[in-house]
Amino acid sequence: MPARNPAQPKATDESIRAVKRTVLGRLYGRAPLPNLVGLDAPLNSIYALLSQTALNNEGNSALILGPRGSGKTSLVQRALSMLSHTNTNKAYHIVHLNGFVHTTDHIALRDIARQLLITQDLEHVLIGSFADAFTYILNLLRSDDESTAIPPVIFVLEEFDLLAQHPKQSLLYTLFDIAQSQQTPIAVLGVTARIDVLDLLEKRVKSRFSHRQIYVHNMASVEEFVQIAREALCIDSSTVSEAFAQQFNKRIEDILTSSTVSQHIEDIFEFGKDVRMLLRAFTLAVSQISIDNPLLNASTVESQFALTNTSAKMKILSSISLLELCLIIAMRSLTQLDISKYNFEMVYDEYKTFMSRHMMAVSAGGAMKIYKKPVALKAFETLVELEIARPALVSVGEGSSVYGRNDLLAGTAAGIRAPKEYRMVQLMLEPMQVVELVSGRVDIPAVIRRWAQQ
Repeated sequence: MPARNPAQPKATDESIRAVKRTVLGRLYGRAPLPNLVGLDAPLNSIYALLSQTALNNEGNSALILGPRGSGKTSLVQRALSMLSHTNTNKAYHIVHLNGFVHTTDHIALRDIARQLLITQDLEHVLIGSFADAFTYILNLLRSDDESTAIPPVIFVLEEFDLLAQHPKQSLLYTLFDIAQSQQTPIAVLGVTARIDVLDLLEKRVKSRFSHRQIYVHNMASVEEFVQIAREALCIDSSTVSEAFAQQFNKRIEDILTSSTVSQHIEDIFEFGKDVRMLLRAFTLAVSQISIDNPLLNASTVESQFALTNTSAKMKILSSISLLELCLIIAMRSLTQLDISKYNFEMVYDEYKTFMSRHMMAVSAGGAMKIYKKPVALKAFETLVELEIARPALVSVGEGSSVYGRNDLLAGTAAGIRAPKEYRMVQLMLEPMQVVELVSGRVDIPAVIRRWAQQ
């Protein structure tokens, strides 16, 4: 057994297990963070809605909309936790449904009965209409006295857009109808990443919905992004000694403020603001905590960030030709001009314009020239085959649209009869990835390097 580093703080086996259990639970999403960063406004809205139902017997419905990884589910869990601490006397029920799991209304109905602890056989009830079966289940929540009211029920519908794709949308119609009619105090919270989810609802369902929408946005700054990691990694002295907690948190702060880790965190923030990708980079270092090494290893964290930020696409691009790289930069330049879709003619014109303007500087050693259009078209087709540029969604008629094929030489897609030079594409790289691609190569002329960094 290796000797313990005398510079490391003293820790017991029990405290090490407690730290790993607490921190890994937060990193994997099994345990909530101590504080939700930048989400106070939507949290207050959700809690107010739930408390109106649980405390005042009001029927409510709302949709929680936001990108994946923005904290929608964490908000609902935190609001339910706050409600449980506030409401100590009054009984209420919570039902969780998920569009990935409950693929039909009957499966959802059976699980609603299970979560409400309904033990009666429901086979005879499921023969009738969905609304009658659902009302029957709710009535079973009454006590023996028929005059007593049904206790409030909170329905949390994860992947709401998938539930909206059920035939006839009976589940959603029944829930919204009961919430609107105030027959039974229920709250319906739909959670989805689709902003256009209301367009999926039938008219009769939409008319019962309150149209209350709570938007959850991604982090607005890198500082908030770093604070999320800090909340997930730092510990308190409830399960470990005060001295160990201080040393552990100081190591966390040193790692988060180091230049290497800060740059990796900024790259993740610029790429997609994915909190789960950020937290995943710390899991290996936390799992390697032991009595001999009770603090996080900075080199392990840096290596995990390097693996996280390395994509197969960037490895492929490291060997492309200089002409193909110039075409990528030209597409990036068009994107910066708020041109989201472009064809080869537009890209080549951007490339030729820049090269003509800087020809004297670029060709100082005779190393570069303006390639002719057929040669550039071949390079452009290579980028499409690598899916660096992909055919854009184009309209082919009223209310319909299709994607072209990735291979521009494979002929025209349905309704797309334009020559390959005029078929619209989109660049599948972020601006920071283009800069990273250029900075990682030593054979790039200085003028092209400055063009990529503009």
